Amino acid sequence: MTAAQESGGGPATSDFLSMAEAISTIVLGVAVLGVLVALLAVLLQLRKLARSVGAVAKRMEKDAAPVMDRARSVAENVDFITMAIRTDVQKLNASVSSLNDRLKEASVRMEERIQDFTALVEVLQNEAEDLALDTAAAVRGVRAGTKSLAAEEHEEPYVFPSSSEADEAEE
Repeated sequence: MTAAQESGGGPATSDFLSMAEAISTIVLGVAVLGVLVALLAVLLQLRKLARSVGAVAKRMEKDAAPVMDRARSVAENVDFITMAIRTDVQKLNASVSSLNDRLKEASVRMEERIQDFTALVEVLQNEAEDLALDTAAAVRGVRAGTKSLAAEEHEEPYVFPSSSEADEAEE
């Protein structure tokens, strides 16, 4: 026997290892080929999925186009309405400010007229008081004249009272 046979590693062992190596290489090749086939199937499915997603996206783009146009139109209308309201509010604010200024001016003029009217009433009151005093004095004079004429008939001279005595007599 040879040394290789004695150690148990003879030609039978090397044939077994060669065979195991060949079988494992074949199994590994088949496994890699299987993985490649699976990857190819997955890639084909992904390609179909990408096409269908692209088709759905195109369809949605076509379907969404009118909606987007309508949304754009609505947004433009809202913008127009907002601008119109803003303009109207600015006009209203200007009108209120103008009215407020005119009311202030009218109030100032009214105060001036009231002051003028008050002054006129005071002047009229003073004139009326003076007229009343003048009338009272004239009436007093007429009475005194009448008494004087009546006294001449009785021959007693009439003495005109002084202003302080006349005031006391009236009270």
